[in-house]
Amino acid sequence: MAIAILLIGLLFFIAHGFTLIFDRISVPDVLLLTLVGVAVGPVLHLIRPEDFGDLGRVMATVALVVILFEGGMALKLTSLRRAFSRVAPVFIGTFAGTILFVTLLGLFVLGLPLLSAVAFGAILGSITPIVVLPLARSLKLADSVQSALIIESSLTDVFSIIMVFELTQAATGGAVDVGHLIGKLLSALLFAAVIGFVGSILWLKVLQFVRRIPNSIILSIAFLFVVYGVAEFLGYSGAIAALAFGLGIANRPFGFLGRLGLHFHENLASLTETEKGFFSEIVFILKTFFFLYLGISIRFADLNLLGIAAGITVGIHLVRLAACRLLGDRSMARRDASIVASLAPKGLASAAMAGLPLATGMVGGHRIQELTFLVVFLSIALSALLVFLLERGGLHRGYHAIFRRFGTEKAAEGEQLTEHP
Repeated sequence: MAIAILLIGLLFFIAHGFTLIFDRISVPDVLLLTLVGVAVGPVLHLIRPEDFGDLGRVMATVALVVILFEGGMALKLTSLRRAFSRVAPVFIGTFAGTILFVTLLGLFVLGLPLLSAVAFGAILGSITPIVVLPLARSLKLADSVQSALIIESSLTDVFSIIMVFELTQAATGGAVDVGHLIGKLLSALLFAAVIGFVGSILWLKVLQFVRRIPNSIILSIAFLFVVYGVAEFLGYSGAIAALAFGLGIANRPFGFLGRLGLHFHENLASLTETEKGFFSEIVFILKTFFFLYLGISIRFADLNLLGIAAGITVGIHLVRLAACRLLGDRSMARRDASIVASLAPKGLASAAMAGLPLATGMVGGHRIQELTFLVVFLSIALSALLVFLLERGGLHRGYHAIFRRFGTEKAAEGEQLTEHP
């Protein structure tokens, strides 16, 4: 126990050191944290995933919820409209292209039946906000670009989760109903957003009273978990509810209620800088835990599977690059466009869904699970490596050529373009 406590203390000092490394040489701290997890887990066998029990999976979900909450707080309503116009084509192209690529690979390389192959593609269709959001913030991308990444990564998680659940249910004797699937997707997004916004109004209404309670800053996070739990309990997306809760807390976009004759949104409290700083510390702690836990959970037992996972990872990133090149916003600054095209990491949603095909008896479920865990790690590593090379100039000329006709020579109005030699 003493060694475990000592390691925990040292790891947080190391995590802060990695943040400084990122600022100096642009090596993403999320990659370094994952590599530390790999070192203390599958390499040195100092810590095993079983040591955490169910707490590991719970804390990973908590990390996702809090990071989405902070991402929602970072969204600015003035940039949302531009973000939506940017995100839709790239989101559809990346999501659909990834599912198609992985499905074809599952059919013709892995020998999976069609339903299993499509489920595998849906599992890997998401782009995880738990990696994208910290990277986008650290890289100081334009506000509208950060907003687009927040929206895209949140939507892909929701779409992936619902598709995988529908496909696994079909494997147990049902059928895939396209109309039901579309309706479920829309309702999961719409009603989850409503739950998040209503929760933000209620919390801002009582926040002044709550502040009279000693040590009450943590209660905002506790109420966030309540909002997430309510949305999930009702069958909607807790992730979108957390995002909408953060957006409502920070922006307070409730003027439309007055036009409807409702006035309970008046005299609402605002978050203080102390509270925002506290939330950032919580995000840092949870982010550190998640990536360490991810590294500890990786297994490298089968080199053949590792090679296949590497091929899938490269293919997914090429799909992402093609979607950004063909469908992306032509007014985006070239540096921002290059970084956005490099970000296709998989994360918590993919890892959590990896076991569903096996649990429901789908053919190839065990192989799908093993490959998914490897792709999650490799996709994070490749995204981080591409960002590092872009920031250090190693890929700058190549991406310059790819995006030359993309219309990104200059920064969009109101955005600053940072060029690297």
